Amino acid sequence: MPIIKLENASLAFGHVALLDHVEFLLDVGERVALVGRNGAGKSSLLRIMGGLASLDDGERWVAPSARIAYVAQEPEFDAGLDVYAAVAQGLGDEARALARYHAAMVAVAAEASPAALAALEAAQQAMESGAVWTVNSRIEQALQRLGLDGNGKLDALSGGGKKRVALARALVAEPDVLLLDEPTNHLDVDGIVWLEELIRAYRGAVVVVTHDRAFLDAVATRVSELDRGRLTDFPGNFSAYQTRKAEMLAVEEKHQARFDKFLAQEEVWIRKGVEARRTRNEGRVLRLESLRRERAARRDRQGAVNFS
Repeated sequence: MPIIKLENASLAFGHVALLDHVEFLLDVGERVALVGRNGAGKSSLLRIMGGLASLDDGERWVAPSARIAYVAQEPEFDAGLDVYAAVAQGLGDEARALARYHAAMVAVAAEASPAALAALEAAQQAMESGAVWTVNSRIEQALQRLGLDGNGKLDALSGGGKKRVALARALVAEPDVLLLDEPTNHLDVDGIVWLEELIRAYRGAVVVVTHDRAFLDAVATRVSELDRGRLTDFPGNFSAYQTRKAEMLAVEEKHQARFDKFLAQEEVWIRKGVEARRTRNEGRVLRLESLRRERAARRDRQGAVNFS
């Protein structure tokens, strides 16, 4: 059952087409690896799926009431937050009450002054809803799973620590779709293994952009290759994609060899024609120029798969 669908999706950067009338379908439970050369538009496509960027043309459809969480390559947070408040931001309106309550608890623990106690009482009254307490439990569980100290300051965290906070902020909302842009950046080996296990057990749909091929091998059920505005799907993990791509390139190389041989014969004819006649078969000359352009395009396509 589809949860995100793009139809006739087009997006350009200047005169360069990043998406050229693309069709994309994401089903519930899929784990899609989005691959391609640097600058191909993978991050832009991910943001469009998340509703954070707009198409130049085409349509984006999302299943009714579907929740989508996006984790950027370099997560951004409001200044001065502690870890708990940053994770709570993933909960929308409920986050403010939770953040005030957590801050009041920290203040009372530091100094149980009348003002601090009054602030805590007011925060508790604002959290009378049972739903808010349930959400607080989800935040605590997320912090525990990711090994985060809710009282810690974001400014004191490493890049890996901030990436864990961003993942916790996304997961605590219990999204139906998880969009991850370079999620393994800044994570150590243990963190990457933990993330692999989390994604494999995740019941929602996942789309991930990363250059970590071992990570893609561990989590992907489909690979979508973005190359000069076009999307091509390959079932299976990254190794299956590489095998299928190698087979396609081998066939392309055979066609290229035959093409080059024919082109060489045509070029010999042109040279002989120049030597033997004042006039040439202009139609054949034009065809030769077209063949030369096609050869250049073929070689460009062959180089496109070696993304870094």
